[in-house]
Amino acid sequence: MPAAAARDGVIREERFRTIHRRVHAGHPACIRDEWLSEPCRTAARRLVAPIVWSRRNGPWTRVDVLFVGAAPGNAGGKGSGDLGAHGTRIPFGGDIAGANLEVLLGAAGLNRNEVFIVAAYNRLPERGGGEPTLDEIRAPVGDHASSIDLLRATIIATGPKLIVALGNVALRCIAASVEPPTQRLPGLTRLEKRGLVRGRVIPLAAVSAPDEEFVDSWRAAQDTDLPALLWLIHPSGQNMSPFAGEETAFHQRLLDTRAALRAAVTDLLDVRPPETRPPIPHSGIYALAEWRERIAPRLVRLDRRWRDRGI
Repeated sequence: MPAAAARDGVIREERFRTIHRRVHAGHPACIRDEWLSEPCRTAARRLVAPIVWSRRNGPWTRVDVLFVGAAPGNAGGKGSGDLGAHGTRIPFGGDIAGANLEVLLGAAGLNRNEVFIVAAYNRLPERGGGEPTLDEIRAPVGDHASSIDLLRATIIATGPKLIVALGNVALRCIAASVEPPTQRLPGLTRLEKRGLVRGRVIPLAAVSAPDEEFVDSWRAAQDTDLPALLWLIHPSGQNMSPFAGEETAFHQRLLDTRAALRAAVTDLLDVRPPETRPPIPHSGIYALAEWRERIAPRLVRLDRRWRDRGI
């Protein structure tokens, strides 16, 4: 590897490390362990709800695609059990939303080792699942002023060509993260008036108004144009399910979402998605003990249901 490329790689990784250290301020063991092999604890060794931001979210380098959800997934346990991001520190793993996301990734020729996956609120919401409240999104995350501030830093560090908003909360937080700070999130009506349509790629700058500081930080970190944005329906079991019949909206929504993502990566990344969805990988994030021992057994069953339908 040429020396200049190696130096660039080190600089890029250090951006992620800086975010990680700020996210886990007050959690010394998490700062030392960038893979979050153990649950988050305070300096006094008290267990706390894990903040799902680490190397388990994706590679610490520039990626072509950044996926943003609302919260990292609870697998129906509402904070109990060993599934869900609270147990595995892996976003969107173990529940139907995670299985649906794996279908979408594979169908687009992508996997978790090539993209970065975060949430607007990177921990389990206080009520045990669902979407975070505005107060939760506004609350500090370690040394970050808020989840919006953390998302802003994540976008700059990952430098994606495409940001995929999984649902409305993610979309609104993405738009807020690149604009001047405010106490409110932009409404869907405002974003749609600027040309945003679910399932269609649009330049991020066309639907939001990136402030000067964000643009300067992006240009200092990346040598590419500002990213494009793709708004998709959230892949939760309430929206698309492998248990629903092929004649239902739950089935059609996955087909439509899959088609939109495949079209986006084809047009923006010059990638030709596979005709047949490949097997789920076994390396990298997929080789983590929590994935192999907790997530994979359930995922295999859910994935088989989609494959039996030709998806």
